[in-house]
Amino acid sequence: MTSFLRQPAVKFLLIGALSYSAWLIIYYFLIKEHTNWDYYLDYSIVFSSHEIFGLFGVNSLIDVESDHVVLYLNEANKIGVWVGDDCNGFKLFSIFAIFIIAFPGYWRTKLWFIPLGMVFIQIANIIRVMSLLMIYDSHPTFLDFNHKYTFTIFVYSIIFSLWLWWAKKYGHVKKN
Repeated sequence: MTSFLRQPAVKFLLIGALSYSAWLIIYYFLIKEHTNWDYYLDYSIVFSSHEIFGLFGVNSLIDVESDHVVLYLNEANKIGVWVGDDCNGFKLFSIFAIFIIAFPGYWRTKLWFIPLGMVFIQIANIIRVMSLLMIYDSHPTFLDFNHKYTFTIFVYSIIFSLWLWWAKKYGHVKKN
């Protein structure tokens, strides 16, 4: 049994599962209940999208509602997308960080690569929100499909690619 637990893949999965479980407990009972972290992320994605649209001369409007932030392209027609807790990337940051933490490697590379990866994930999330808003404006019937499938694959592909890059370049697995 102990030789089974020492296999790199099993260790990775165990560390990942235990870390994610611990993280969920911390997130739901401490962070979500006692901080505005989710709102900050919601707003930062919408604000960044709004600013980038402005750089291209596209008018947009931010509206703060009770549990989410909305970015409108057209205030008159109320064409907008809302960013809430499940869309702000916080869980994606967690999954990415746990992948890196669970994989064998030096902590000094993990400590700089995790924040760098989170920046890439945040940029991908901003691109996602902007794209969904443009899709909703031009082809509203395509919004649901792209939200559920296209951009889920897009963001998780980025997370996987970042993890794979780190694992190949900085991770190390002992050969038996």
